[in-house]
Amino acid sequence: MDRLQQFEIFIEVAKRESFSEAALRLDLPRSTVTSAIQSLETFYKVRLFQRTTRRVSLTQDGKRILPDCQNLLMDYQLLEQMIQTHNQDYQGILKVDMPSRISHQIVVPALPDFFQQYPNIQIQLHSSDHLTNLVEQEVDCVVRVGTLENSSLICKSVGYLEMVNCASPDYLQQFGTPQTLEDLQQHSMINYPSGVGEQQGIFFCRHERIKLNANLSVNNTEAYIQAARAGLGIIQIPYYDVREDLEQGRLVEFLSYEVCSALALNVLYPNRQYIPRRLDVFMSWLIPVLQQQCCLQRENKKPLPL
Repeated sequence: MDRLQQFEIFIEVAKRESFSEAALRLDLPRSTVTSAIQSLETFYKVRLFQRTTRRVSLTQDGKRILPDCQNLLMDYQLLEQMIQTHNQDYQGILKVDMPSRISHQIVVPALPDFFQQYPNIQIQLHSSDHLTNLVEQEVDCVVRVGTLENSSLICKSVGYLEMVNCASPDYLQQFGTPQTLEDLQQHSMINYPSGVGEQQGIFFCRHERIKLNANLSVNNTEAYIQAARAGLGIIQIPYYDVREDLEQGRLVEFLSYEVCSALALNVLYPNRQYIPRRLDVFMSWLIPVLQQQCCLQRENKKPLPL
């Protein structure tokens, strides 16, 4: 039994002037009540009650500490009420939208940790690689990669995604591994268009863009990676997406010194005067998860050629 419970028993005995009535009121065995009072008296080396066969009354020391014990118990009860009221704010539905790869590979596997902390929050998770109109679709927040254009949204920066150029070993064996930008003209890209009607592959370098043939266009990251594994062309993709493919040899990096600039990763939410607590705690949980899993740095990156 902790000290706070002992103080509660002390207050009840003082109020009832009876060990038996206090035990009945607190739904405790009389022996537990007696033991709690004895423990307090032993610990503080004071006698709290005068005991006779007819009544129980406070000693001078008991009268002196009773008001402070009552205030302590009242403060504790107020604190509990405040915490319970605060936790009630961590409930309700959150509508979240993010790229499918980030959703499936990173966020969903980590969600058990979030729900363990906030079991009363419900999440409606949508996967999309294109900017969503948060206001019209009543979405609470989105995760997006790349340059931001909508200034009406509030942005929380997560970090940057380092990019990598890669292709399958079979593809590179058949068409050769590019050693210079000029070598790229002999190759095909898998196209991942950012807009409608874009069928020409664009290879992004440090200082220029190079148009390449593209026989295949896809509209999601999973298909983009699978097409590269199948030897259908070269791709440019965030490093975290293909780290395991590179480590296990399913894909091979090339022209590491001509990789394009890192892409910004952001969490966006509508400009509101009041941010719901459920959204605030979700973003506070989400951003470190994304930073740890997405914003990876390659080791042993090859330097620029002399």
